[in-house]
Amino acid sequence: MVLDNRLGPVADGVIGELYLSGAGLARGYHHRPAQTASRFVANPFTGDLMYRTGDLVRRTATGELDFVGRSDAQVQVRGLRIELGEIEAALTRGDDVAQAVVVVHSDPHTGDRIIGYAVPAEGADVDPQQIRDRIADELPAYMVPAQILVLDALPITAHGKLDRNALPVPGYEARAFRAPASPVEQVVAGVYADLLGTDRVGLDDDFFELGGNSLSATQLAARLGVALDTTLPCGPCSRTRR
Repeated sequence: MVLDNRLGPVADGVIGELYLSGAGLARGYHHRPAQTASRFVANPFTGDLMYRTGDLVRRTATGELDFVGRSDAQVQVRGLRIELGEIEAALTRGDDVAQAVVVVHSDPHTGDRIIGYAVPAEGADVDPQQIRDRIADELPAYMVPAQILVLDALPITAHGKLDRNALPVPGYEARAFRAPASPVEQVVAGVYADLLGTDRVGLDDDFFELGGNSLSATQLAARLGVALDTTLPCGPCSRTRR
């Protein structure tokens, strides 16, 4: 059975968790009551036990099950619970991406950010921004990776599993640098650089592309207000030249 978090059946094509039941089901883990209680739960339809696999799947129109990830890959970013497997599934639904993995990268200046890693399909020319635009049509904004890095292959351990520690640390694409000219532009660039922990900020650099988010944008507005002795909302502060 494919069920939602309230143990209700989900429609075909909707991601849910896979549960197993039937005469062949075990009664629990030997001498592990806590793990048994978390995995073997009451079947709301029959009253018997069913096993919570932790696998996230979706049922196709032909009745097959597509595996999309693990429920224990759920994370919390800025107070929102996110299924990384759902983002990975969205990345690989395009013909241009063969493999994908999504992680949460923590940075002392920009906080937690969702980062995607994509391996192109054979012969595909992958553009990270086009991938972000594509999945933004099917995922809520808070689930769209802040950055997507294209890799030739995903790093694996000697046992053939994904080596998350070997994934490259996300950086930022450098634009052609135009130095801030006016005193106000220099102040704004300095506040950007201090808040985001970067060496320099050019006139065309985008606050959010440099790693900013809605929380740090609020801090940005406050700091600029103090530095420029004015009051401004955080909305117009996405580029230095503004």
